[in-house]
Order: sequence, then structure tokens, then C-alpha cells
Amino acid sequence: MEIDPAPRGKQRIQEGKSGMNIVGFSEGARGEFAGIISVPSILASAAAEGHNAVLVLCGQIPPGKERYVVSNPEQARSRREGKGSFGAICLRTWSSWLFNAAIFWRFRKLVRDADFVSLHSLYSFPVLAGYLLAKFYGKPYGIWPHSVLAPVQRGISVRKKLIYNGLFVNRMLRDATVIFYTARGEREETEDLKLRQLSVVIPDGFDGDEFAELAEKGRFRERFLGGHKGPLILFLARIHAKKSPDVLIQAMGLLIKERPEARLAIVGPPDPPAFMEKVREWIQEAGVEGHTIITGNANAQMRLEAFTDADMYVLPSQAENFGFSVFEAMACGVPVVVSNAINYASEIAESGAGFSLQRTPEAFASAMKQLIDDPARRSAMGARGREFSRRYPVKDTGRKLANTIDSIVRQKQPPPEVFPIRGSNPTTIASESERI
Repeated sequence: MEIDPAPRGKQRIQEGKSGMNIVGFSEGARGEFAGIISVPSILASAAAEGHNAVLVLCGQIPPGKERYVVSNPEQARSRREGKGSFGAICLRTWSSWLFNAAIFWRFRKLVRDADFVSLHSLYSFPVLAGYLLAKFYGKPYGIWPHSVLAPVQRGISVRKKLIYNGLFVNRMLRDATVIFYTARGEREETEDLKLRQLSVVIPDGFDGDEFAELAEKGRFRERFLGGHKGPLILFLARIHAKKSPDVLIQAMGLLIKERPEARLAIVGPPDPPAFMEKVREWIQEAGVEGHTIITGNANAQMRLEAFTDADMYVLPSQAENFGFSVFEAMACGVPVVVSNAINYASEIAESGAGFSLQRTPEAFASAMKQLIDDPARRSAMGARGREFSRRYPVKDTGRKLANTIDSIVRQKQPPPEVFPIRGSNPTTIASESERI
């Protein structure tokens, strides 16, 4: 395995000292969009294992992670996180590309003194800036695709990506020391790209204990449904074509023919905003206007209230990496009905926490009807979901990530538990985009 280690980090390890310096770059939250919500927790979990991490965000920190925010690298180094230190620095940005040229001079010394650079996603300015700084100072870096290499994502904005891939992304992937996937399925769906870099699988990690206490029952129903007592089906996610709300809406049209008392709540921001027009068209075509509510985006409290009042959570998505909203639903004891195209769907079904289905309206309508008609089954699935949601704790994420970074600095193979493999016969994302 050819790895270009950070000399200072390697020397510290040889001397028996611990604590690598890690710098992360990622897009942050903006407007109604939460950004990549797992990023702060990923780096914080590595810090807890004894590393010193700083996260540079263009935008705001994802909701619920405000405790990590600091003003500068010095404050980040002094903020304790487990055995190490961690802080996130949020920058103002311009344009949807999240541009802020100050990254180059404000954080050049931070990267110069780093042992490892962590890049999150591919199509934003902070990630490009982090890559350029890592290359300039000769630092090993890893890329977390966060599902942007999934076939369905590659098919979005193909022309723009074709140009950007040719200019930057192919080079970023080619020169990466390691690619971090959060599920085996995420890695498998990139096999056609024939990436030759070392890759590992480290789940995002989820803290089910954060959902140990639910909201007061009935609040969501009172606010949006006039206190409706009948079955409530919840879709809570970014409202995007990838999530296949059309399949769910069609399934709802089939369901209400037999269970007219059922209601559907669609919770989340539309992406892009104009997509909501299409969603409303689907609702009208399916004849479920009187059975569907659209709430818009939800803060942490409203999300909890929605999960508390829901009888089931449904997500017929074409692809999901880790699926935080699915895990949140399970942590709240809500049975889940998900597409078999998402990662962890088969494990969810095997655990008895929910259904994993073909992405058809008929399959989803049938599963929803079964759960409406069987309260005991809903309760049993909910209990199993609470157990399953604790299967991938954040502490394990930190341990695996810390061990992987240590192995890279030592110029050794990563630990077997992260399933290291190499691809072969490298190609480029640009050529693949052309084929799509």
C-alpha cells in the first residue's frame, strides 16, 4: 500500500506519542438545508479517541451540533472532546458553491501542521480548498463521498459535473490516500467507476440515547391534523426526487381506498424549492389532497413530535447512505417501511424493525395496510427498532476512524474491521458521467 505519510505524525507515533492533528473541510447548513449532518460527529468521535480535530465549515453547523462551534483553531485545540480536542469553525459563504477565499490564508498553517486532512463530499468550494491545501503541503487526505458517487446522484446535473469532474474531482479521487464509505452498499455502487484507491467502510454512527425521551404525545397531530386520531404515516426527509415521494404518494392513493382514515405527513424542505410544485401535482393526481399535509422544514423539537405521533415511518428512496432519519424513527420506536435500495435495509428487515421492499406503490401500500391493521406488530417492530438503532454507536465510528488514520500514518494496512480493499483498472468520473 503506497501511502504518503505526514512526517511529523509518523515521528510522533515512532516516539510513542499519541494524538494526530486532523483538519476537516465540509459544506455546512444554509437556509432550510442542514448540510451533511454526520460530519461534526465523525470528527468529534475521532477526537474522543485521543486525536486533535478541527472542522472548517462553509455555512452553519448542522442543527443540534452547536456545542462544537468555536471561533478559531486555538479555541478548537483547547476545547476538550474525550481524550482529545475538537471544534468547528463556521464561515460565511457566497453562492450555492459555498465560496469563501479566506479559507486559503486563514487555515493554511492549520493544514501545514496537520497529519491528516478529511474531505467531506466532492461538489463544494470548501472541499476543493481543503484538497488544494493538502496537495500544496503534501498531506495525506481522505474523501468521504457521502453518497454523491451513487448512480442516482451521478445522474443529476450531469453537464455541470462533467466539467467539474474533469477539472477537479477525478484528480481529487485519484490522489486520495483513502476513500471512506459509510456502508458496504455505498462502496459496491461505485464499483463501475473502478477506483483503485484504498477504501474502508466506517458507519457514520448514531446515538440512539438522544431519543430516549419522546415529546408529549399528540402535539404534532394537534398542530397539523386537528387532533386526528387515525393512522399517521410519516415521511420526514429532504423532499428530493431521489427520495421518491411520487412512489409514496401513489401508494397512499391505493391505501385510502381501503383505509380512508389514514393520513400522510410530508415533513422537510423541498430540494430544489421548485420541486414542491411537482409534489403537489402528484398529490392531486393521486386524489389524496384531503389525506395529506405538508409541513415544511422541521426543527429538532418538531421532528421529535412528528416521530412521537407517527404510526410508521416510510421512505421509498432510490439510495441512502446511512439514513439518519430512518435511524431516528427507529430510535423513537417507530416501525419503518423502506426501499430495499437503501443501505442497511436488509439488516433492518432481518432485525424485525421494519419492511424492506421493492420500490413500487403496490408493495408500499400493502406494507402500510398491514401495519395499520396490526397494532401489536407495530409495537413489536418499534421495540426491535430501538435495539437496532444502537447497533452502530458513535464511539465505534471514532475508534475505527482513529485506528485507520493511525495505520495510514504508520504506512500499514488499516484494521480488518473496516474491510479494506482496492479496486483496479482506474477510470474517471467524467467518462462515467458521459455514459449516464
